[in-house]
Amino acid sequence: MGGYAFDCNQSFDLEQETFWTKTQRITLTPKGVLLLASCGHLPEITSQQIADKSKVDELGKLVACLQAGWFTVQIISRLACGLSITLLEVTVVGHVVCALVLYALWWHKPRRIEEPTILRGPWTGPLAAFMVMSSHVDAAPGSMLPGFQVEQQTLEITTLKFRIEPDDGTVQAETLSNGEQELDKIDSSLQVRTKTGLSLLYEEEIVSKDTIVDWRGQAEARLRLACLAIQQHSAVRTLLRRPICETDRKYASALAAYPEMPKRCRKKRDREAMLQNMSPWLECDAQNLVTHTASDWPHDGLVSTTGGLVMGTVLWVASIAFSAVHIAAWNAGFPSEAEAWLWRFSSMFIGFSGLLWAFLHIIAELSASLWWTWYDIMIGEASQVLTMLVTALCSMCGVVYILARAFLVIEAFVELRSLPTMAYAIPQWSVSIPHVG
Repeated sequence: MGGYAFDCNQSFDLEQETFWTKTQRITLTPKGVLLLASCGHLPEITSQQIADKSKVDELGKLVACLQAGWFTVQIISRLACGLSITLLEVTVVGHVVCALVLYALWWHKPRRIEEPTILRGPWTGPLAAFMVMSSHVDAAPGSMLPGFQVEQQTLEITTLKFRIEPDDGTVQAETLSNGEQELDKIDSSLQVRTKTGLSLLYEEEIVSKDTIVDWRGQAEARLRLACLAIQQHSAVRTLLRRPICETDRKYASALAAYPEMPKRCRKKRDREAMLQNMSPWLECDAQNLVTHTASDWPHDGLVSTTGGLVMGTVLWVASIAFSAVHIAAWNAGFPSEAEAWLWRFSSMFIGFSGLLWAFLHIIAELSASLWWTWYDIMIGEASQVLTMLVTALCSMCGVVYILARAFLVIEAFVELRSLPTMAYAIPQWSVSIPHVG
C-alpha cells in the first residue's frame, strides 16, 4: 500500500464540517501527489525513511539471481554437450529470463510498505474534497454501454461548471443541468458561492439503527470546500478549462484517454482551437486524484502513461521471446506425437499473437480511419455487427492464448512420466563446483 493518504480521523480539523464518511482513508494517486506538490503541501520524506519502511531483502534477491544464473549456465552447458533438455527446463528458462529482468528493474523498489504517510494540516479539507469530487472514488454508476466499456461513471466534478470572479477571486459553481436556479450564498466568510441542485442527487441514508448518514449534506460540504480549494490554489485552477464544443468533444475525450494518439489521427488545430467560446464558465475533467487503495497496476491516475506502442512492444516482444524459447524445443523427445504437435501449435500461437498485435498496431499508427474505428468499438459507438465480430474474435484469441500458455506448463510436468535416459546426465565440469540444486 504505502503512499500518501487522507485519514478522516487524523487529517481534518474537528471543527470542519463532515464531507466524507464512506471510507476512513483515501489514498492519493501519482496525479494527486503531483497536484499536492504543485500546491506546496507535499511532505518532505528522506530516502532513509523510505528504506526504513521497506522490507526488501537484498540477500534473498541475490541468492535467487545466483540460482537462476546457475540454472541458465547448466542449460547452456547441457546443450553444448549434446544432452537432452526436458520440457520443464525449457519452461523454467522462459520464466528465469523474466525473473532476472524484473529483479534488475526492481532491485531498489521498496517492498511491503503497509502504512501510508498520513497528510495533516488545515489545508487538507479543501484539497481532499476537490480530489474526491474529481475522482472515481465517489463516482455514481451510470448506464451500461455496448462493446468493451462495461460501465460509465459520472463524477461530481463533471456535473458542475465554475466561474472565478475577476474582482475578488471568489468561485461560483452551478450544475450543468440547473442553469436557471438562484444563487445561494453558502458561506460568506469564505466568499464561495454555489448553486443548489447538486445536493438533490443525495439523500439521507439509514446505515444502522442509531446512525443516519446525510449524503446530501456531505455533497454540499464537498462542493463548498472544493470551491475553496479552487480559490486558494492556482495549481487547482489550472485543471479547469473552458467548455469544448460538441463536435470536438469526442476528439478531446479520445486525446485525454490516449495521449499517445498517432499523429495521423490528431486534428490540425490545438486544444485552444476546440474551445467553444470565451465563456467565463469553466469545466473540470475527471482527474482520478485519489483512490481507495494504492495500486501497482497501470491506471488513469498515473502522471504520464507509457505510449501504447512502447508498452505494447515491450509486452509482445516478451511474449515472442517466450514463444521462441518453447519453439526451440520443436524436436524434443515428446511422449507422443499428439503432445508434440500440441506443444508446437501452442508455442507458435503465442508468438503469432504477438506478431499479429504488432502488425495491427503499426497499421493503426498509419491509418487514422482504423484507429478511430477501434476507438468507436471501445466506447460503444461502432455498429453492433462490427462490435460483436471484434468481441468474438478477441474473446476467441484470448481463450486460445490462455489454453496455449496453460498447456505448455502442464505438458512440462506431464512429460516427466517418460524421460529419455540422457535427461538424467549432467556435464562433468559442474560436479566439481559446490552448489545447491
